[in-house]
Amino acid sequence: MFEPANCFESRSRIVGSHEPSWNARFVKCVRGFSPIRSSKTSPTHSRSNLTTAVALLTLSAAVSLNAQFLKAVPSTDSKVVRRWALPGDPHGLALGADGTIYVGLAEPQAIVAIDPKNGAMRRKVVLDSADIASTKELVTLRTDRGRLRLFVANGSDESATILSLPTLKIVREITIEGETIRDALPDPAGRFLYLLGRRVHVYDIDGKSELRTINFDDPMAIAASGSMLAVFGTDVVALYNAGSFEELGRDPIRGRVDSALFAANDKVLIALSRDSLYEKPLTLRATDSSEQICLPEGSGPQIAALAAPHLLLFAERQCNSSGAFAGSNRLVALASLYGVNAYAVAYDAVTNFLYVTDRAGYFTIYRVPRAPTVH
Repeated sequence: MFEPANCFESRSRIVGSHEPSWNARFVKCVRGFSPIRSSKTSPTHSRSNLTTAVALLTLSAAVSLNAQFLKAVPSTDSKVVRRWALPGDPHGLALGADGTIYVGLAEPQAIVAIDPKNGAMRRKVVLDSADIASTKELVTLRTDRGRLRLFVANGSDESATILSLPTLKIVREITIEGETIRDALPDPAGRFLYLLGRRVHVYDIDGKSELRTINFDDPMAIAASGSMLAVFGTDVVALYNAGSFEELGRDPIRGRVDSALFAANDKVLIALSRDSLYEKPLTLRATDSSEQICLPEGSGPQIAALAAPHLLLFAERQCNSSGAFAGSNRLVALASLYGVNAYAVAYDAVTNFLYVTDRAGYFTIYRVPRAPTVH
């Protein structure tokens, strides 16, 4: 069970012989403090050789900032481990192999490497200077399975950037003219890079060449497992084989989807919108279910993270959501960090911490309730 001092309580039981099923309820946790068009040189999918060379020579030098520390912000919230002020409109974030946290700052169009133990800024790289372009929004920051590469979706800049870790050296920038890049999602199996624009573009994992474009109009969100790619549109989700990209089928889903991911060892597909969470089991004899939620205004695609195969963490703004399940026998328990105006979250299994960016200008580390034990 969850520790009683934490945000959630959850009751678990076994349904059938193998699958855990959750009957979870929300215990809201309120925090204790108040608180861009780019210059393009080519209509192709990548910048010209000259532009790329200039970018590699002048923009990829990660500056050492060992002497700089974020300003600590006191908090009376018992769930808060540490909180710092982080100006610059923080957006996406990712966890490095050595525990370093990488955060995208939209206003200086930069990525900073932060030591979560003391708030030291280890490195910083500026992707575009403001006098050249001010459209890199750093919508998402994601790592590959080895956490050796960082993949950045730049939003209205119509590009994605690949950087090496931990040096923050720019490896490649991919530009797709006329398409806002809202996610850059590496394949968990390490084969592909999925870019979410007006279409879903499939690149090799190094971003050197586009392999195919998924035939799906106006996708809103994507999720990837080792064997499947899920593409969400208005009122529909399509599943594709992640090897052959053969379409496996389409199912109805209510409304718009802002964030999605696979859970329960890839047996469940989770979709989140501004006001609801939808669970779609990918196994036979399992029913779909939904839950009323209140995602923070302006949050990004990384608003949810798995703390365990069957435990989903996400942030919510304060609202009057009923919290009543529309379905039964859920396979995934839900843990809400309530009352936090988060843009993105990332979970660290080693420390059991949840890292959160807040566009008001904060970077916060929260304790997470331990996953319940299923008997």
